[in-house]
Amino acid sequence: MEEIKNSGVKTLDKLVAVLDSFTLDKSSWSLAGLSAHLGIPKSSLHRFLTGLEHHGMLRRDFDDGRWHLGYRLFTWGSLVPEITDLRQISRPIMRELVAATGASAILTIYDNREVVCVAISESSRTVRMTLFVGTRRHAHAGASSKILMAYLPDEEIQAIITEKGLPKLSTNTITDPEKLQNELSRIRKLGYAMSHEETDVGAWGVAFPIRDSQGEVTAAIGVAGPYSRHSKDVAQRYIELCQQAARKIAVVLSGGNVDEGLDVSYESQRSQSRSNI
Repeated sequence: MEEIKNSGVKTLDKLVAVLDSFTLDKSSWSLAGLSAHLGIPKSSLHRFLTGLEHHGMLRRDFDDGRWHLGYRLFTWGSLVPEITDLRQISRPIMRELVAATGASAILTIYDNREVVCVAISESSRTVRMTLFVGTRRHAHAGASSKILMAYLPDEEIQAIITEKGLPKLSTNTITDPEKLQNELSRIRKLGYAMSHEETDVGAWGVAFPIRDSQGEVTAAIGVAGPYSRHSKDVAQRYIELCQQAARKIAVVLSGGNVDEGLDVSYESQRSQSRSNI
């Protein structure tokens, strides 16, 4: 039986003991097994686990009823080592992107079934948007949100649709679940997301995922500008410059030199995106 460490706060001690029970060698538990491991009665442990499941810290397998760590812990774990470095590394690259496109550059992360803007570099020529650092937005609308939603596990995507809904935010917001699933599939195939007046009237944008050294999507960088300046040529240029910026940030986050991010073609990035689906 595992000894539960005493900090003076019993609920916190129980929480840590439960989470610490999951390891690489023991990634799932039955209720009976975890009860015996921790020495906690099954009835009270079940209530506690259900509460953690509600908050996304644990998830229960529908087939065998075994408990696993939840996706929210992955989100928190991704934030701790990377969020400060991510902002610091991204700032000069975002400024370059603004200078090259004349549009605003946006850095976003996924957190608790929403997308958070963690940095923004604005252009004086761009359209006004309802977006500021710290803003939390729906995951189903806007290029910088959809690109993160597209690479989430299927169960997390469904949870967003069920719990958050698909409210209409602007002219072209996708509000139908089937159409959204088709859009997310298209994004994964292309390797990037685009939007046209999905969150703000008169705005359009494009966004690429930022991957860590393991190929997992941890953030996204996008550009947004006025729809009056949209054209096929402009869109293609935004796509290429945004892809290059995403690659630069990813390379530096992994400990490489920023110039290494220039050696990856657009088609190469698309191939990488497909291989990580």
